[in-house]
Order: sequence, then structure tokens, then C-alpha cells
Amino acid sequence: MGRGQYSRRMHTPQGVTEGPSVIGVDIGGTNVKLGRYRPGARELEGFRSLPTGAGRPHEAVLGDLAAAIRELALEGGSAPAGLGVGIPATLSRDGRVEVLPNFAPGWRGVAVADWLTEATGLPAVIINDARAFTLAEARAGAAADVDSAFGVTLGTGVGGGLVLGGRLHLGYSGNAGEFGHHVFDPHGPRCGCGSHGCVETYASAPALVASLMRPFVQGMVPALVRLADGRLDAVTPALIARAAEEGDPICREALDRVALVLGVALANVTTLVSVERIVIGGGMAGLGETLLTPLRRTLAAHAPTAGDRLPEVVPASLGAQAGSLGAALHAADALGPT
Repeated sequence: MGRGQYSRRMHTPQGVTEGPSVIGVDIGGTNVKLGRYRPGARELEGFRSLPTGAGRPHEAVLGDLAAAIRELALEGGSAPAGLGVGIPATLSRDGRVEVLPNFAPGWRGVAVADWLTEATGLPAVIINDARAFTLAEARAGAAADVDSAFGVTLGTGVGGGLVLGGRLHLGYSGNAGEFGHHVFDPHGPRCGCGSHGCVETYASAPALVASLMRPFVQGMVPALVRLADGRLDAVTPALIARAAEEGDPICREALDRVALVLGVALANVTTLVSVERIVIGGGMAGLGETLLTPLRRTLAAHAPTAGDRLPEVVPASLGAQAGSLGAALHAADALGPT
């Protein structure tokens, strides 16, 4: 992160190999995903996933990850040149964790890249996971044909990343694009980051599910109760969307609230930086037009200065590998020729 505010853009043709491989890692609140990237490829080799166990101490989480990295490094012939790590945290300029919502306490000040280098023997570079996602989509995915884009990840948390002039813009702090902790309402609920009313407190998957807990228990959302077999712990954003599609008004209102928050916040992004495309990824992106249609409508209503240059809002195209691929691309840029 401290190597400069931009990650340079590569234009390596598909199928062309230039230089050694790197390992890309995406540490999520639920799962850790990793795979090996070879320059010119659009998919990771040996891609795999393991449970994060985010409620455990950081030593346990990173210990399991280091073991998986060592195993992957032994596969595929030559040893990798290094590894890139995406993590859903704000980071200091020297790559230490500052804020890591949705994980156990004890991560603040941890130099994850240094920890993994010591455990695996591989040079490591760290980046916020949503910035990694955005970099991957900008180079090989849904925003590969434009010069400016904003990436949004909707899952256990809410993340974001910004591409300007074809380059990942990290800003002076190294944390530019921190969309989930954009404050929607300063009088809103307390967020895991310590602030109040952040986008994440309204638009993450847990926030959406939590907003329907009382209606569920009180039997006010019969379609959702039926779809979840009466089990509150079985409620997911996908089931909420299905209930809304079946005509449940309370579920529809809950999704519309999420779309409102996202649409207003993205209107602010549009007004400030005027990107060409907004790419929506993460688990909740699977809700498709049930979420994206009202989001686009809200964005248009609250970004009048964009005129006829309103950004296109599209779903991500790289699937589960996006975060790991982006982390690997960032590492390839940062580590340079070896």
C-alpha cells in the first residue's frame, strides 16, 4: 500500500506468460479464497476456499492461511514469486491493520503481509479486499473497456474501490474508495468501524437480514417464514428477494431501503468523481435486478449534475475469483520483475 497511490494497468494478452506466478489471497468474513496467478491468465490455478473462522484470534486465522499458501506454492511447478493479500480492513500506510469490522478483536496493528512472509518465505503485499475486487474487474472483468469505474462489494460487509484513468486510485491515505464506511446518516446505528450510520450498517447482508428479524418472529412476513421453513437462522438475502418477488411488501420495503442507501451513496460518488461505470459484486449482487433496478432509479434521482453521463450500473463478471485475482494483480505490480 505504501508503494504509491496507483496500481499501474497491465495489458498482457490472454494466454501470454510474462514472468513468474504469484499467489492471490482474498480474506473474507466467511471464507478465505486463494489461487495462483500466471501473467496473461484470466483465471487462477488451483483456486480453493476455506472457512475464515473470523471469530478466532488473528494468529489462528493467519496460521491456517499460511498452511494453505504453502500447500498451493508446492503445486504447479516453479515456486511463486510472492503473494498478494486482500483483506476487508482499512490499512495504515505501512500496511498494518487499522480497522477490521466483523472480525474478532486483536487485529489492530497486525502487519499481515510481514506475518505471512515470515510464515511462508514469500514476499507479500496487502491491499483492501474491495480495492482488489475493483482492480480485477477493471482489468479483466465488467469494467475492462472503460477508464474510470467504481467497484462495490456487498456481502458480510460493504466495500468499494476507485479506478481513475485506468488505474486503481488509493489516495493519500491508501484507503480511497472506502465505500462501506461512507456515512449515510450520522445519527444512525453504530458501525463496527466506530462511526455511526455507515452504508455498511444498512446495506450489508447481515444488516438486511437483521432488519427483518422482528417481522419474521411476529409472523408479518409469511412468504419469508415459509421459504425459511420457519427458521430465523435460515433467512438469507436470496430468500428475502424471493419473498419480495412473491409479493411480500415488507420484504420488498427492506430491499428498497438497501437500494435507497446504496443509490444515494453512489450518487455522491458520481457527483464527486464522475465515473463511467459502477460494478456491483459480492454475495448480494446475486439478487440481480431485484436490487439493481431500484438502485439505478435512486442514483439517477440524486445525481442530477451527471446529466446524460450517468454511470452505468452493472453486475460483476469475474465471480468468486475476483478478490484473489485482484490481490494477485496488485502483488505483480508492486513486486515488479523478479
